[in-house]
Amino acid sequence: MSDYLESDFCDPDQGLDYLFARMGAIYGATFIRHWEGVDLEIVRDTWKEVLGIYLTYRPKLDQAIYSMDDTFIPSALAVKKLCMTGERIPSKPHSEIGYSPAYSSQDKEFVKEQFRIMREMINKKTYKG
Repeated sequence: MSDYLESDFCDPDQGLDYLFARMGAIYGATFIRHWEGVDLEIVRDTWKEVLGIYLTYRPKLDQAIYSMDDTFIPSALAVKKLCMTGERIPSKPHSEIGYSPAYSSQDKEFVKEQFRIMREMINKKTYKG
C-alpha cells in the first residue's frame, strides 16, 4: 500500500498555483517579468496541458522545484522532465465499500416474476427472436 498524505494531492489549478507561487518566491521579480506581454490564460492552459498529472501531486512538484537551475527560469517542458524523474505518483486507494446485499427480497421477487413471464412467452412461442 502506498504511503501518502491526502493533502499531497490537489487539482491541476491548485498545483499550478502552488508551482507558480514557489517559483515566484525563488526567482522573485524575474519570474513576474518573465511573463510580461504574454496572455496569462494561455500560459496557464499550456502549463496545465504540458505538466498534466504532475500538477496533481505536490511532492512531485517539490522534487522538480528543488532540481531547478537557480539562475534560469525553466520552461513547462523542462519542469515536466524534472517531474518525470524519481518515484512515480502513488495511487490513492479507493474508499472502502461497505457490504450491501446484491438484491433485496423485493428485487428477488421481481426477478423471479420476470423469469416466469419470459418462460411463459417462450412456451407460448409468442417470443419472436
